Amino acid sequence: MTDNPLLSHTRLAEPLLSFDPTDASAVHQNPLAGLKQFGPHSSVLFGPEDAIRVLAIAPADTADKVAGLLRELRDEAQPRERREYLPPFPGFNAAFRTHLYPAGQKRVALPGDLDAQLAASSTPARLLADTVCGEIRRVRDSGSGFDVVVIHLPERWSRYFTADGFDVHDHIKAFAAQLNEPVRTQVLNDQPMSYHCRASVRWRLASALYAKAGGVPYKLVTGGLMNPGTVYVGLAYGVREPGGPDQQFVVCCSQMFDSAGGGLEFVAHDFGNEVDARNPLLSTEQMRTVLSRALDVYADRHAGKRPVSIVVHKQTDFTSDEVNGCIQAWGTADNLSCVTIATPAWRGVEVESVTGSGAPKFPYATSRGNLVQLDEFSALLWVAGNSPAMTAGGRNYLPGGKGTPRPLQLTRWAGSGPLEEMAGPVLALSKMDFNSDSPYTSLPVTIRYAQVLARIVKTENLPARPYDFRLFM
Repeated sequence: MTDNPLLSHTRLAEPLLSFDPTDASAVHQNPLAGLKQFGPHSSVLFGPEDAIRVLAIAPADTADKVAGLLRELRDEAQPRERREYLPPFPGFNAAFRTHLYPAGQKRVALPGDLDAQLAASSTPARLLADTVCGEIRRVRDSGSGFDVVVIHLPERWSRYFTADGFDVHDHIKAFAAQLNEPVRTQVLNDQPMSYHCRASVRWRLASALYAKAGGVPYKLVTGGLMNPGTVYVGLAYGVREPGGPDQQFVVCCSQMFDSAGGGLEFVAHDFGNEVDARNPLLSTEQMRTVLSRALDVYADRHAGKRPVSIVVHKQTDFTSDEVNGCIQAWGTADNLSCVTIATPAWRGVEVESVTGSGAPKFPYATSRGNLVQLDEFSALLWVAGNSPAMTAGGRNYLPGGKGTPRPLQLTRWAGSGPLEEMAGPVLALSKMDFNSDSPYTSLPVTIRYAQVLARIVKTENLPARPYDFRLFM
C-alpha cells in the first residue's frame, strides 16, 4: 500500500462545537462536557424566568413513573458507564440555563380499558395509534400550554407497535407534524425508567426535550472543516405501497441550512410511479426539481439570498443525469459537490512500526477522523473510531468498548479540491444529532435524518412541504 501515492493517509482533527454565538472561546469537542461548562448555544432564547413545559401522555398505571422520570431531570447524576466520555449530569437548569416544568395539565392518562381494547381488536396497532393521536389532538385543541408532549408506550404493548408495514411510532410523528399547529413529541419505552445509568438517561432525554422545544444545544464551529455559507443536502428514498398498482416513489430531502449545523428541514418529493423502485435513479429533470426546491426553501429562510456553495449527499452512486440535474438547479458546476456516502466492507487497524526485533504493535482501535485516499475521487473515512479528544484526560475511548470500526467510503462525482474538504463536513455533521447522548452517529445528519423521513413516508401520506426536523426526532 505504501508504494501507491494515492493511498495516502491523514487524520482530520476532531470538530469543535460552539456553545455561545458571541464568545469564540466557548468551544468544546465533547458535546455534553461543553453543555456542562458553557450552557447551550441558544441560552438567550430561554431566560431565567422562562421554562420548557412538558405534557405527558401515558397509561394510567405508568403516569406516575413518567412524571417521576421528568422530575429526575432537575437533579444531578453521576455516570455509571462510559466514564471516559460521559460527564456528570448537573441537572437540567445547570446544563441548559432554563427550567423544565410540567405543563398546566401535567399529564393525560390513556383509557383504563385500553389493554382490553387492544387485545380484542383485529387492528390493535391502528387502535393504539389512533388513541394516542386522539389525545394529542385533544390537548392541542384544549389550549393547554406546552412545548413538548412525552408519550409512554410500555413494553407490554410492543406486539402492537408494527403490523403489515404500519408503525405506531412513525404514525404518531407524522400525525403530530401535520397538525395546523404541529406538536413536537418524545416517544418513550420502558428503558428510561429502569436503565442503570441515570446520568446517561438524563443527558439524552434532557438534550432531546431542549432541542424539541426550540433550543439549539450547540453548533459547529465554522471554518476549518466547515465552509461558511455552504448548504448541505441529504437525499434518501422511500417507496409507498411497493410492488402494488399504486406504488409511488418518493425522494426525501433533508437540508442543513448553514455550515454551523443550523436550520435542518425535511422536504419530500413525490414522483409517483415515474421511477423504478428497484433502481432508484433520477432523471436530469427530477434531480433538478429536487435541488431547485431545496434552494427555494433556503431562499425563503434567508431573505432571498443564495448560498455560497452546495454539497449533496446520498448513499447511492450519482449518474451523469443526476449530476447534470444538480448543475442545472445550481446554475453552474462551480461550488457544487455531489458525494456518495457508502458503507463498504473495509476494515482497518492502526499499526505502530517498531525497530529491531519484535512484532508490530497494535495500539488501539483505529482513530476517528482517519482518512485514506483510494484514488483521485474517493477515500475511506473513519467516522467511528477511537476518540481520545472527546475524553477529559485524552484517554482511549471507543463507543461500545470493542470491535473493529468500519469506515465510510466517500466518492465525489462533482466538485474539486482536496478530499479532506469532502470528508471534513461528513465527520463534523456526525456530531449534530441532538436525540442522543453519544459523541457521534455513524452517518452525518444529512443522510441520517433523510432516512428517517424516507422510512415514515413509506406508510404515511405526508404532504410535500418543508418540515422542521424536530418534529421527527
